[in-house]
Amino acid sequence: MRILHTIASMQKSSGGPSYMLARLCDCLDEQGASVQVVQSLKVRTSEDVELHNQRITVHNVPTADLSAKLEAIVREIQPDVIHTHGLWLPINRASSAVAAKLNIPLVWTTHGMLRPWALNHKKWKKKLAWWLYQRPQLLAANLLHATCVEERVELQAILPNSKIAIVPIGVDVPQQIEPLTHPSGKRVMLFMGRLHPVKGLMNLVRAIDQLRPKDWCCVLAGPDEGGFRAELEAEIDSLGLTDWFIFTGAVSGTAKEDLFRQASLFVLPSFTENFGVVVPEALSYGCPVLTTTATPWSALSQQGCGWSIEVGVGPLVQQLAAAMALPAATLGDMGSLGRDYVQKTFAWPAVAAQFNALYAELCQRSVG
Repeated sequence: MRILHTIASMQKSSGGPSYMLARLCDCLDEQGASVQVVQSLKVRTSEDVELHNQRITVHNVPTADLSAKLEAIVREIQPDVIHTHGLWLPINRASSAVAAKLNIPLVWTTHGMLRPWALNHKKWKKKLAWWLYQRPQLLAANLLHATCVEERVELQAILPNSKIAIVPIGVDVPQQIEPLTHPSGKRVMLFMGRLHPVKGLMNLVRAIDQLRPKDWCCVLAGPDEGGFRAELEAEIDSLGLTDWFIFTGAVSGTAKEDLFRQASLFVLPSFTENFGVVVPEALSYGCPVLTTTATPWSALSQQGCGWSIEVGVGPLVQQLAAAMALPAATLGDMGSLGRDYVQKTFAWPAVAAQFNALYAELCQRSVG
């Protein structure tokens, strides 16, 4: 089967979508699919590209005359399915137009861009785009991909006649875990992700201000977005919290693994998350997770591997205090339960197999 994925950028700094697509492509390739990728934002160097599988071709197509160039690529490789990632952008519009013109099944992963918080950002611009082109193109897609039940419900509310399939984002589960001590000697509360207001990090800073926990530090790992790191640093400095916070910048590879191994607790206080792949990533390293009800992770409490709380400083203060008061052994037991949960539910080969089955079903319906 020949699959063409389209996305604005495969750069690591693009966050979850580029990571998800890179690993999906790797696993689809391992399972026998022929996979290529078109990205519309040219990367700076090969090291910036999330995808390293040499068997998978990545086409860099500038946005100028994008539809014509994408159509030429599609006619050349003749994919059985086009799978586009993201929303609102020229690459998504071009993918929809080319798929319709050439009668190729189209799968669309919106990556949370239709969730309420995301829609309220630049609200009026998006509302205009929604009625001008985005809604008709989504309605024309053969399949919409949701990563969780919550996202499917939200998609069905605005696109009630669309076919929607739930497939989670996968994670790579490490074979062995050797805990590490942080260089500071303190226990680590870890956040990993984009430094962006949607992640609720200002609430975390204000919660730490109230708690000022002894023998703990809070590590914020991830790329700055829109200058928000400077805002966080200014708030931390004004509150006299510099002894509690450590910024690492973007991390990957061994540096990323080491942070998970050092962490006793992972915190994701987001205002919204489409999936939050970093949650099962943390769990795969045996690290319990504290997140909010605005993410699709209510199962953490049921699985005994974390907590899901209301958004806000107050709930964060209360649950952080309770979590940090637990013995290290108790947090370790919770982490073990989380690791078992991830191995059963989110391992990448099983996730890729679900996508393969969806692609095959679309091809059969297209032929029929």
